[in-house]
Amino acid sequence: MLNNFFNPGSIAVVGVSLEKEKLGNQILKNIINGGFEGDIFPVNKKATTSTYLNGLRVYPDLKEIPAKVDLCIVVVPAVYVIPVIEDCGEKGVSSAVVITAGFKETGKKGAELESKLAKIAKDLGVRILGPNVLGIIDTHSNLNASFAPTYPPSGNIAFISQSGALGCAILDQCRGEGVGLSKFISLGNKMDLDEVDFISYLKDDPQTKVILGYLENIGRGKEFIRVAKKVVKEKPIIMIKSGRSKAGRRAASSHTGALSGADEAYDVAFKEIGIIRAKTLTEAFEMARGFSFQPVPKGDKVLLLTNAGGAGIMATDACEDYSLNLTSLTEDSVKKLKEKLPPASSISNPLDILGDADPDRYRLALDTVLQDPNLDAIILLLTPQTTTNPEGVAKVIDELTKKKEKTILSCFMGGEMVNPAISILNKAKIPNYKEPEAAVRVLRNMINYRFIRERKEEKVEFFQVDKSDAERILKEEMKKGHFEVGGVNALRVMSAYGIPTVDNYLVRTPEEAVQVARKISGPVVMKIESPAIIHKSDIGGVKLNVSVDQVESSFNQIMENAERFLHGDDEIVGISIQPMLKEGKEVLIGAIRDVTFGYLIRFGLGGKYVELFRDFSTKLVPLTPSKVEEMIDETRIISRLLKGFRDEGPSDINLVRDSLLRLSRLVQDIPWIEEIEANPLVVWEKGGVIIDARIRIRKEG
Repeated sequence: MLNNFFNPGSIAVVGVSLEKEKLGNQILKNIINGGFEGDIFPVNKKATTSTYLNGLRVYPDLKEIPAKVDLCIVVVPAVYVIPVIEDCGEKGVSSAVVITAGFKETGKKGAELESKLAKIAKDLGVRILGPNVLGIIDTHSNLNASFAPTYPPSGNIAFISQSGALGCAILDQCRGEGVGLSKFISLGNKMDLDEVDFISYLKDDPQTKVILGYLENIGRGKEFIRVAKKVVKEKPIIMIKSGRSKAGRRAASSHTGALSGADEAYDVAFKEIGIIRAKTLTEAFEMARGFSFQPVPKGDKVLLLTNAGGAGIMATDACEDYSLNLTSLTEDSVKKLKEKLPPASSISNPLDILGDADPDRYRLALDTVLQDPNLDAIILLLTPQTTTNPEGVAKVIDELTKKKEKTILSCFMGGEMVNPAISILNKAKIPNYKEPEAAVRVLRNMINYRFIRERKEEKVEFFQVDKSDAERILKEEMKKGHFEVGGVNALRVMSAYGIPTVDNYLVRTPEEAVQVARKISGPVVMKIESPAIIHKSDIGGVKLNVSVDQVESSFNQIMENAERFLHGDDEIVGISIQPMLKEGKEVLIGAIRDVTFGYLIRFGLGGKYVELFRDFSTKLVPLTPSKVEEMIDETRIISRLLKGFRDEGPSDINLVRDSLLRLSRLVQDIPWIEEIEANPLVVWEKGGVIIDARIRIRKEG
């Protein structure tokens, strides 16, 4: 479907100027100068049969072109774009790149025009890239249908950019650093074609080994997840996602919502898919060069080879920070190295061959370790000392590593003295990094990708639940105008899905409260029940360890506190009474619906310290048993407490696992739940119960 965007047989450029140099003319020149071998048809409505531009006949409109057109580049003012697309439909042109700006990015009128354009294009069967794009480039078909001032060298990295201006900087950086691209795609407003379409296409593109992208938002989140999960099995995806600010957070009624934000959802989704997220352009290019130049490591056993102790220490520290496995050499390798290297050399890991190491010493050390079966990857470090010959060392690396399967990264540190050597390494497809940490970070991500690619899909567990009862409870609340459901009814919904909850009784009078308290052996907990009160303890709406003879006065005090807090229209449902439970580990479990990717499940430290420690982990729905294990292990505090700490025994982690899986099932079954939280789920050595819960429902149901 998208092949005409990258390998068209013919191109029409609609909107060239006959009088002065304008954007359409720049694009036309780029197409010609890029060496495009197909037919090129400039279009200007004032053209006559004798009008020529750059040696090409100019036509007054698409319909006058006496040949088939595969791709139309549209550079006319916004108000004239729709007629051009209508001409595309009549001419049988199925693919168009709309360079023109002036659509939804300009406001309401532009958005209305874009919406109209989208409908017409869909009706006519014309697929559109744009509007408001820099253009499209395919270096392997000599296509430069863009107004970018720089043309990148040919390579195996495809770059997708939502920003045209940033795209210009990226193309210039590629040129300057010798990073080769297979394709460059400017997405613009994504009116029709978007990142999902192009990532899907690039999966089977033989010229593309690595997919690199800059995105500001993703429109089809669930489709993106489905497609990208398939693509990362074949090719790494490295993504820069802008917009990390708190302004992206949306208002929420619970800890789960308050701790969640739009950017976090991207982090969670990218991690689950296996997308490598880069924080900066520099980091993204570092990753891309590693994957572009070198094979993915077969395992995680790493060796550092250096001529400088300080560089080796820096790299070792970075390996510890990134949990890289600095492996031991085989006895055979150690023996050979001891025989050949100076006595002062450090035959360990890092392998330090000393500051006076010349190319020959690098040769014998590298030749030995390349044959060592204990190694999967090598980081070669060099600092330019008095006797160092960086260019000679680079040539040795090039010669020895050509036919080896180990992953090789280099870190030639310095400037003027090492730059010629770095050029040799780049030509040899050995990526070089200015600092050891950068090389280690890239290698860590390459090893992670090996595991991602080998990861197998896991089946979702199903449970016997009472979906109809849960739906009935929530619908009854909605009929009453309650879209914040807490206390008794929230616990009943949880219970319908087999999640253990505390015995809970709702009372409306002091007399009822006393009667219930007498049925419960021991002290009780009393809590206000009102849709308007989220944090009950903050307004004096909770009483703990209440004896029977204190129940009536506690009831009245809670009511007084609540009435002072509430406004006239707010409703008090009553007061819930629960048995006072023994202490246990307090856990939070919750879920919130993200507008892009669907539900996020949250697990972490619960109770009153949830905001203080922010000890939590988040995953996408649906959960699987292995994802639940990851969630628990990713927390810093609560995982240790649940597994037993010092003289405390382990808690019932199986109950936590089961509760998370059931919560995942609940939000899948009832998709009009906006947010749900149980805090705390008190867990003992055996068993546990939810003490309090809250559910927020979407008003549209």
